[in-house]
Amino acid sequence: MYFNSYIFIFIFAPAVCIIYNLLNKKGLFRASQLSLLCMSLLFYSFGNIKLLFLISASLAVNHLCSFLMEKTGKEKLFGIIAIVFDLGLLFYFKYYDFFIENVNSLPGKDFALKHIVLPMGISFYTFQQIGYIADRMRKNAGHYPFIEYASFITFFPQLVAGPIVSHDALVPQFTDRERKKFKWSNFTKGLELFIAGLSKKILIADLLAPAVDYAYDNISSLDTLSAIAAMLLFTFQLYFDFSGYSDMAVGLGRMLNIDLPQNFNSPYRSGSIREFWKRWHITLNRFFVKYVYIPLGGSKKGNIRKELNVLIVFLLSGLWHGAAWTFVLWGLLNGIAIVLEDIFRKPLDKLEQSRIGNAVRHTGCFILVNIFWVVFRAEKLNDIPMFFSRIFSFRYNGSFMELAKSMDNGLLYIPRTIISKINPGAYYLTDLIFIVFLTAVAFLVGLRKETLISIDKEEYKGKEVYVFALLAVLCTISLSKIVVFLYSNF
Repeated sequence: MYFNSYIFIFIFAPAVCIIYNLLNKKGLFRASQLSLLCMSLLFYSFGNIKLLFLISASLAVNHLCSFLMEKTGKEKLFGIIAIVFDLGLLFYFKYYDFFIENVNSLPGKDFALKHIVLPMGISFYTFQQIGYIADRMRKNAGHYPFIEYASFITFFPQLVAGPIVSHDALVPQFTDRERKKFKWSNFTKGLELFIAGLSKKILIADLLAPAVDYAYDNISSLDTLSAIAAMLLFTFQLYFDFSGYSDMAVGLGRMLNIDLPQNFNSPYRSGSIREFWKRWHITLNRFFVKYVYIPLGGSKKGNIRKELNVLIVFLLSGLWHGAAWTFVLWGLLNGIAIVLEDIFRKPLDKLEQSRIGNAVRHTGCFILVNIFWVVFRAEKLNDIPMFFSRIFSFRYNGSFMELAKSMDNGLLYIPRTIISKINPGAYYLTDLIFIVFLTAVAFLVGLRKETLISIDKEEYKGKEVYVFALLAVLCTISLSKIVVFLYSNF
């Protein structure tokens, strides 16, 4: 089930809120928690019952290992068993075919691929369980009753694409009686945040998607203008798609009096790649710092070891995003960029001391992020140099208009019809206006303060309510086609 569907918005979400709050109002707190768990499992397995068996097995094994750690005192043994199981499950579903493809590249090897379909959200709930087991091994976490533990892992707002939540941030909220009381202020803020996130997804990301797909499916036909446009469009598509999901997740949690962590903080306003990663997918960055970077020694074993640890973290981050060498290269490039920033920290810091220098630093960072996203989006390694060769071809062949045409949208039907009646030769002028307008909107909105921060500070009052109402109507009209969230594939 997806947030951007009629069944979720008009049936599932209202049912969850009503049942959960009614049970809490009657003092049936255990029943309300059980209802939330059942609804989360229904959300995850809706349309594919096999997913229910997969996540149930994952929950059972990890909870059993936690129980045995508690009863036997052998935290290390059962912790390793649980983590090996989690990583094995992730490897099979996410990396098996990738591994076999690379083995088959060796002479005389021809193993059959399984063409395994990646289960939705497996990377996210696997990492949450690994984090919990790692804390159990360090004796930084206790053993939770199964309902609380399963609710923590499967809580439907963040199950499919995060944010990645730690047990100590979420489980106590499930048992806090104060959070069982319905609060209009939380509900309205959550609803505003959900509408804002849905608008990011449907009214920006999904409208940009066809042009991005067209460009990357036809790289050889691009010219300089269309290649640069495609690069920018994907930069904003990915941000609005993923931050839109995160806003919706936090908003849904807020409606139920559950606080989920902020996952984005205006990342395209960053002045360095290191700062970018403190603003983009914040919870994944925290996970890798806590469970990989620090255990490797962090910055306490000298500068060379510190930079090596950074490279390891970003290589793993790239691999986490997908089973392809493009993701590995993307992670490595981010790691190298941060290492270089550390090496040249003094001259980079001097740039911040002047307005022009600060602008150069931020512009340079934005360009670098765009370049890295090309690597991230490319289907295969050979597409990367081809894409950049199109940028530096310095020619125009009209492919920008083809890019605009690919964004064909029902909203354009009336103005396109009117214009074509006036001037038949200007039929596609609306497409050109639309792509320029949407890119400008994406640029302006993408560089402003995060919606979550504005809503928490109660900056949206009075007239802004009508804006949210209008956005809700536009989103509802545009829900006829469900476009999968990009990060649900990771």
